[in-house]
Amino acid sequence: MLKWWEHCCIGEGVKGSASLIGKINGGKAAPGIYLVTLSHNPHNIMEIIPAVVLVQRAAYDFCPMIIAMAKGKDEAIDLAGKIAEVCYRETGSFQIKEYIKNR
Repeated sequence: MLKWWEHCCIGEGVKGSASLIGKINGGKAAPGIYLVTLSHNPHNIMEIIPAVVLVQRAAYDFCPMIIAMAKGKDEAIDLAGKIAEVCYRETGSFQIKEYIKNR
């Protein structure tokens, strides 16, 4: 089962987010949907991935926590920026993993 942040940000372009989450959790393709995740790479803060890659079992099994869902890559980039901005405004740093864990 994928890990979703309980305060997952949903982009304005996403319609039917609850059914999309169920579809993605079930390993089904969700074309046009992008996910913002925490990064496994210590040199990155977040990753933006197309949801369709999660139909691959290996990608699904190793997917880090999903913190936002967007319709299209541009909206995903905007959401990632907003998350970073809120984190910095509230904590004075870009320690997003810690911010999410403590929120």
